[in-house]
Amino acid sequence: MAHDTLDQNSPLIGRFDQSFLIHMIRDFFVILIAVTVLEFTLKAGLVYYDFRVNGPGQVESAAGDLAENVHSIMRNEGGPVAARTVYPIINRNWNDLGYRIAIIPAPVTVTSIEESFGFRPEGVPLGDWPEARHNAAQIDIRAETFCLGCHTGADLGDVLGSVIVRRDLRTDFTKWMEDVRITGMLSLGKIVLHSFLLFLILRARLEPLLGLRAVVSNLARAYGGLTHRADIRTADEFGVLARDLNVFLDRVGRLVEELDSVLNRVVVINDDMMTIQGDLRERIDALTGRIRQMERSVLNSARTDPHLAQVRLDHVQRNMRALQERAGAGLAGSEMAAMAEELQSFLTHAEAQVTSSERVFADLAALGDDSERLKGALGEMVRLEERMKGVAETGSNLVERLRPAGAG
Repeated sequence: MAHDTLDQNSPLIGRFDQSFLIHMIRDFFVILIAVTVLEFTLKAGLVYYDFRVNGPGQVESAAGDLAENVHSIMRNEGGPVAARTVYPIINRNWNDLGYRIAIIPAPVTVTSIEESFGFRPEGVPLGDWPEARHNAAQIDIRAETFCLGCHTGADLGDVLGSVIVRRDLRTDFTKWMEDVRITGMLSLGKIVLHSFLLFLILRARLEPLLGLRAVVSNLARAYGGLTHRADIRTADEFGVLARDLNVFLDRVGRLVEELDSVLNRVVVINDDMMTIQGDLRERIDALTGRIRQMERSVLNSARTDPHLAQVRLDHVQRNMRALQERAGAGLAGSEMAAMAEELQSFLTHAEAQVTSSERVFADLAALGDDSERLKGALGEMVRLEERMKGVAETGSNLVERLRPAGAG
């Protein structure tokens, strides 16, 4: 059977009227009431079944017994006189048993008794029986030898009268209602007594569960309660539950210890990273400074190179002017070739020096860029270290919250 779940913040949780003990007593009381009602209903059904199935036979048997009673009275010499006294008693007795009876004398009996005894026999009149569902039986009483002494007008085998027996369904249900009233009060007292006994039994049996509830409540409402353990008082399901809860708390305690150990290692690693980071930062700053110093030194060196000095440049310009003048004066080709070779050597040296300087400058610039990227990576490491530090602090706070109060 499916049950709707409650929200964990529902105000119904924890109320006294929602207690398991109250629910059990209430359900047990309702079930006992239902069982009692069902029992009375089944008894009513059995009453009706007995009336329909066994009722006709019972009425036939009662009619036979009544006829036998009448025969017994008739066997006495003063039977007709005794009948006037005995018939009311018989009628009352059968009424007490829940039967309606009638003893109807035949006309021959009425005539014979009036002639012999001087009174009119009435028997047990049929009366004004109410209309109701019933079973009825009728038996005729016939004349026998001993009857002829009083019933002088009758012959053997003549009908001297009839006995009628009737039992109403209402009578059976009236008896059933009396039984319900009597047993109902007893059943109600029994239900109350059983409910009280169940309360005492449940209160005793639920003590381990209440202890478990107290442990779980301490765990749920206060940090630092992982040292609480449930007492194992019984070997039943509650004892198993208490044992399993203790095992679970032991596992949680071990996990907290392992987490604390991991966080301690994280803190140590973080401290080491901070130390290494500080040293690496100093080395990178020193390297960057040296690289920039080398750039400035190379630039100054290139500017002060003797082959590229201003004196050499002035000399080249003078040679160029002299070469132009001599070329205008018609100098010999050998002198011009020497001058040209000197100029070509200078230019070749200058170009090689410039190319080498450019390559050095490019390498120094790339090295400077690499150092800048390294400084950026170092900055990322710093941010990562800060994040790790935050994680370590959060984990440490969690461990402190989970630790028992006063534990180191």
